[in-house]
Amino acid sequence: MEPVVDDLERQAVADAIVESNAALLEVEARQFVLAAQWADLHPAESLWSGVVLPGTERSKRYGGEGTPFAGEFAAAELGVLLGRSHVAAATLMADALDVRHRLPKLWAELLAGSVRVWQARHVASRTRATGLSLMQAREVDAATTPYLATLPWGRFVDLLEARIIAADPAAAEARRIAAELERFVVTGQSNEHGLKTLVAKATAGEVIYLVAMVDRIAEILLQQGDSDPVGARRSKALGILAHPSRALALLRSASSVGGDPVSTGSTTGGDVPLPPATLYVHVSRESLVSGAGVARMEGVGPLTIGQASEFLRHSQVTIKPVIDLDQDRPVDGYEVPDRLRELMHLRSPASAFPYSSATGRRMDLDHTIPWVSTGSTTDSTGPPGQTRIGNLGKLTRFEHRVKTHGKGWRHRQPEPGVHHWRTPMGYEYTVDHTGTRVSTGSTAGRTAYERAFAQILARS
Repeated sequence: MEPVVDDLERQAVADAIVESNAALLEVEARQFVLAAQWADLHPAESLWSGVVLPGTERSKRYGGEGTPFAGEFAAAELGVLLGRSHVAAATLMADALDVRHRLPKLWAELLAGSVRVWQARHVASRTRATGLSLMQAREVDAATTPYLATLPWGRFVDLLEARIIAADPAAAEARRIAAELERFVVTGQSNEHGLKTLVAKATAGEVIYLVAMVDRIAEILLQQGDSDPVGARRSKALGILAHPSRALALLRSASSVGGDPVSTGSTTGGDVPLPPATLYVHVSRESLVSGAGVARMEGVGPLTIGQASEFLRHSQVTIKPVIDLDQDRPVDGYEVPDRLRELMHLRSPASAFPYSSATGRRMDLDHTIPWVSTGSTTDSTGPPGQTRIGNLGKLTRFEHRVKTHGKGWRHRQPEPGVHHWRTPMGYEYTVDHTGTRVSTGSTAGRTAYERAFAQILARS
């Protein structure tokens, strides 16, 4: 039998819980206020130089109507300092600016320690996402904030949504209709040429399977002499699928005359041809030999080989090694050849920017050491070996612009796949296959932090 905890210990734990909750409210409120202040320290006016070059920083309004503009690169360093992506940092600034400028009563309650930041952010995001004007947002603020600390969260959300609807009934009705339409297949009116637009929303698996079948039929039409553009042939394929017997006959005939092999699976109605599909599955040599372990399918995520078979709805899966990751033959030109681009993706599928959440193939390949041309354009041949794995890093277009045009950013790659970054404020981070690690931190002490925050609150 467990010993009974005496009242004194119960009281101590209860007091500690209350104290820790108050401390949590204070710390998260301070971070929220600092996010708004960070936007203030990157005003749009500081960007005006009279000359705007492609890729350079622009101003943007992070929040809703009534909030100030700020430099778009501000989110990049804020995200790194917080250990988040620049998208998450931009959303944080948007919410903070919205609460401060559009929801003044909520801002006052937040500073008083009466409201959790996640609650304030929900109100900010809803009033911004629904397109409320500055005055409409303040009406909602005045009508809902007095109840935030007293109502259960579910009831408060109902009150918030009701007040948002009341602030702009016409817009609310338009949103309702749009949401209903998203659940169905919708079409537009026919134009003067008898063409109609079809829009559908369904599960990702069904959409992928449908597109694979459309592409297969479009390819068969090409093999049979249809010279129309691929878009037109895919449209025809959709029409063919509307007649299952015709589609089935077409797929079977293509298989019987020596086209690409078509896998089959048993159904109550007989064999049903299935389209061939190319999958990028990343699996270790050990897992491939043993048949156990975890594979990763691009666009899907972690899964087993059996799951990949189920994904295709048949077991006719062939795994082919397509590239040797140990090969790294550099080239002299600026453009990255397909061989190196594929190798870069297989070795490093994620962005090299600190805390970036971006993965996939549609990213820029940045030269860590800027490419030097011996000619007059970047199409010319430069000194040998500049375009190589050890001098390339995957970045989103926004991250690439920050690295190239952001003032104070430093980046180097001491060894392939290891990226060292220094932010404009002097913080250093290392990004490699394990993720992002802090290399150095700020030397500012707690006293300086308290003094700076007190000055911010005095101006709020």
